[in-house]
Amino acid sequence: MTPSTDRLEQIADMYAKHRNQLLHVVLKRGSHNGAIAEDACSHAWMQLLTHDYVNVGPPRWGALAWLTQTAVREAWKLDNRERRSHGFIPKDTDDLAQQAGASGHLLPGPDELTAQHMRLDLVKQIPERPRRFLLRLALGYTYNEIGAAEGASYSTVNKQIARAKRLLRDLEQAAAERAD
Repeated sequence: MTPSTDRLEQIADMYAKHRNQLLHVVLKRGSHNGAIAEDACSHAWMQLLTHDYVNVGPPRWGALAWLTQTAVREAWKLDNRERRSHGFIPKDTDDLAQQAGASGHLLPGPDELTAQHMRLDLVKQIPERPRRFLLRLALGYTYNEIGAAEGASYSTVNKQIARAKRLLRDLEQAAAERAD
């Protein structure tokens, strides 16, 4: 379906005013690769043209949030595709260590890996709802995005994440006491 002339003008106005802001956000939250960020932004703008249910009229906050979410997720997808196509994960662990060191990332040692696995086991003990909120936060969602995905208010998101963090701290403390 072809968008109306009025809708095209509104999108063109949004593009003129917000394209650099969107690119900046995608570079910060989606991909540090400029070409991928630009492709993701282009994808989001094209999707906006075809998704007529997105209200592009003033005040435009909803449309800008939709554009941002679409572009960031597309950047994540393109980044993952790029990593897979370029053999991001080497088969040889020495190559992996060399690549991680070259990129400034240090590989965790066996003790740290064991501690991370123990923390993940503790996360499994948190009740489902606060765990979902916490995991979305860990995946990089903002509180507003979590609220939209879960159908919850900002306040509820904040309370559920605080609850999950408190429970995790309590579980970690109990596990440390058992270890002593």
